[in-house]
Amino acid sequence: MKSTGVTYYIVCIVAGVLLLFGGCGRKSVKKVEPLRIVFFGDSVTYGYGVNDKTESFFARINSVMKKGVYVNVEPFNAGVNGDDTFEAITRIDSVKALDPDIVIIAFGLNDCQVSRITPGQFRDNLIRICDSFPPETRIVLATSNSFMETGQPLWKELNSTLDIYMDEIRSIARERGYILIDVHAAWKEYLRHDSRNTETMYVDPTHPSAKGHRLIYETYMNGLRKLFVR
Repeated sequence: MKSTGVTYYIVCIVAGVLLLFGGCGRKSVKKVEPLRIVFFGDSVTYGYGVNDKTESFFARINSVMKKGVYVNVEPFNAGVNGDDTFEAITRIDSVKALDPDIVIIAFGLNDCQVSRITPGQFRDNLIRICDSFPPETRIVLATSNSFMETGQPLWKELNSTLDIYMDEIRSIARERGYILIDVHAAWKEYLRHDSRNTETMYVDPTHPSAKGHRLIYETYMNGLRKLFVR
């Protein structure tokens, strides 16, 4: 009788262990959905003028995220060459169709060159874009690089105008509590310390070079860490 009792006791232990580890095994295969982040912007977001597969700021961010350095992230590039905020409004539905958890909105370089888009209209358009997304979508605003001043009055005047539009972005971010990725401030600060190498930051008076995109990438990552690192 004593032998039978010991055998029964051992069988119960084995059954319990199998049940415990079997349950753990089932839980471990549960798939975690990736965090979907959409970069919604113009030609700089698209990567115009550089190798958009390796040199653009988006390509660099995409590479880091695919390595799983921070979280399980799936980035999407929704940058379109030449877009201003009016044109961005027409494609909001296509961006929403990506079902983003986070949207980074970056416009202004083209808006400040269009006479019908005043700073007030630019602000209204940005607010309309932000409000088009569901409440659970995290909104991040980003400013743009400045224009290269070639010595011609046009580019200096454009930079003065761009400053006003960038301030509208900062104002919205501040009022609504959005994370701000201030590329414009970082860009101007960099050129202030290295003005002799200004041309190396551009491929033309508007678009950043690979070197310029690296600065934008670093500035974006400083902002994104606030979302990913807890």
